[in-house]
Amino acid sequence: MGQFKQTHARFVIAGEVYPSSAFRPVISFSALHPSGDIDYAFLLLVRSRTLQTLFPFNTLIRGFARRRGSDSLANSVVVFRLIPEFGLSPNNFTFTFLFQCCSSSLQLKLGRQLHCMIAKTTVQTDIFVRNSMIQFYSVCGQLDDARRVFDQTTRLFNEMPSRNLVSWVIMISGYSQTGWQLESLELFRQMQLLGGPEPNAAILVSILSSASQLGALTNGKWVHSYIQKRNIRMDSILSATLIDMYAKCGCIDLAMQVFESSPEKDVYNYTAAISGLATNGRGEKSIWLFEQMKREGIVPDSICFIAVLCACGHMGWVERGFDYFHSMANVHEIEPELDHYTCMVDLLGRAGLLVEAERLIMSMPIRPDNAVWGALLGSCRLHKNPDMAKRVGSRLLKSDPHHDGRYVILSNIYAESNKEYEALKVWNSMKRRRIKRVPGSSSIEVDGIIHEFVAGDRSHEESNEIYLQWENIVEEIRKAGYVVETKEVILDVEESAVGLHSEKLALAYGFIHTDPGSELRIVKNIRICDDCHSDIKLVSMCYNRKIVVRDRKQFHHFEAGIEQPNGGQTSIEKEISGGNGTKNRYRMKWIHVVAPDDDFFYSGNWNHNQVTGSHQKFELHKFAEGPSLSIMTNFTMLLQCRKYADEGYPLLQFLWLSYIGTVQPQDIF
Repeated sequence: MGQFKQTHARFVIAGEVYPSSAFRPVISFSALHPSGDIDYAFLLLVRSRTLQTLFPFNTLIRGFARRRGSDSLANSVVVFRLIPEFGLSPNNFTFTFLFQCCSSSLQLKLGRQLHCMIAKTTVQTDIFVRNSMIQFYSVCGQLDDARRVFDQTTRLFNEMPSRNLVSWVIMISGYSQTGWQLESLELFRQMQLLGGPEPNAAILVSILSSASQLGALTNGKWVHSYIQKRNIRMDSILSATLIDMYAKCGCIDLAMQVFESSPEKDVYNYTAAISGLATNGRGEKSIWLFEQMKREGIVPDSICFIAVLCACGHMGWVERGFDYFHSMANVHEIEPELDHYTCMVDLLGRAGLLVEAERLIMSMPIRPDNAVWGALLGSCRLHKNPDMAKRVGSRLLKSDPHHDGRYVILSNIYAESNKEYEALKVWNSMKRRRIKRVPGSSSIEVDGIIHEFVAGDRSHEESNEIYLQWENIVEEIRKAGYVVETKEVILDVEESAVGLHSEKLALAYGFIHTDPGSELRIVKNIRICDDCHSDIKLVSMCYNRKIVVRDRKQFHHFEAGIEQPNGGQTSIEKEISGGNGTKNRYRMKWIHVVAPDDDFFYSGNWNHNQVTGSHQKFELHKFAEGPSLSIMTNFTMLLQCRKYADEGYPLLQFLWLSYIGTVQPQDIF
């Protein structure tokens, strides 16, 4: 970039015009390259005397759309208004990039104005523009408008006299990228049934992306098999998408097999593998792979660092996370963006360092967006801090008043903290503003078909059998101590009937249509609640089935009544009979820690038969050489940890046992 500016300066000093042949690449590099300077590109455009093409205008708008800065939309509008001054008219690419700007800024009013502007022009029939409109309305929460544009686009496509490969690519990839993954898969099947062209790599990448979002493992495996049978060249993009698909379907071992067999390993492959390992609870391997990538001379990019910071967040590695965060600018000359700061806030929040997380936000060199504050609000719920939640939530409700999730999280924080009046105020505010809740939905793939359910769903043709199956399941898990938990969903209108949550209906459907003992995979669009988390654990134990649930945050791998360590923080809950015949509910949480250079890790288990007097006994098992750890009280645990630490064993850094029944933890220990 410096060389460009020096050359330009020489032309200015000499009074010469910047050569038109060099103008296009300079604008492209300055506006779009990570090391470019979009402000410099803007000055070049403004000071140009004659421009005969839309390319520089569209490139600048595209660059501003990518930046997601607070002034990006305003600058894009300025560039857009300059177009008529040069005697030019905006084209399909102009509006596509403008809708992207409106999407990232959630500017519904401006987006509607753009829609009206193109309504009576030929631009409205362009597939790229229509797909960007679908994405814009979807991101802004206007799903009815998005559906109308989607239906119109489908009609236009069906009316085409002939459809070549490019037409199919545009439609399938457009649906995949704008949140219509089921329709993307259906269109792909239609292309095959109609004897359409052979799918190319672009279509396969889109289908794999749709399969990964839906958790459609069978569809993803079919594409993988197709690639192998047709000897399609596995480039880095296709390989990375395949790795991502297997990882997002919870098959991390298969994902790593694809990674290891990839002929070309670049930053895309590594990023997909690092991210997949982290979300599937293998943070240690994720960080090791990142270090391996650097040893092989592959330079990490900004997206790769997002995956690494997420891995540190899942594992609870605060210090290491900050080391990587600071190395971005100090070592790799990558300026942290909003997504990186969101990861750091989430990292601190998961670790319970809420004050530090808020300080980080206030000290950011760029203006924090709603995603950054939203990460802090989620941590306030995790650690039950209603005071900070009120402050953060009020800010979010002012800056992002149409986001339904903010209201739900804040109201649930108040409800869980016994502040029912405050929770009701938030809920009434949501109703007064007519904010529609995005319904909780879950999907399960059976025999290659995706079946989707919403809370209390009665629309499925087998709903009677599904509800009967769930009643049978509840009857069985109650014998193992299942008790309904409703505290956190008191004001969650779409998910208020705890027994009718969408993941439970998907689970029951899976029981009906799969073999006993087979693995079940469920995908949920929002966070799984504590009640569903508890009962699915018990289902995995009572029916001896492995169940994988992917919610909006992470994977949950349930097997034999426990959740496999996932992301560092894990909890086990159990009801234990008290001395007077009552049942006391306890929760045990820990962060398992691995020494930097070995493969040790710890996991916890309840010892059901060892309840002695007023003490509840648990065991920690070390999955390697060394002693087991028996803990009777927090005090004893500290003594044992010190003892084994002196003997050189890597031990837990944090463990607490808390009573969540009728008395408080301080009344026990």
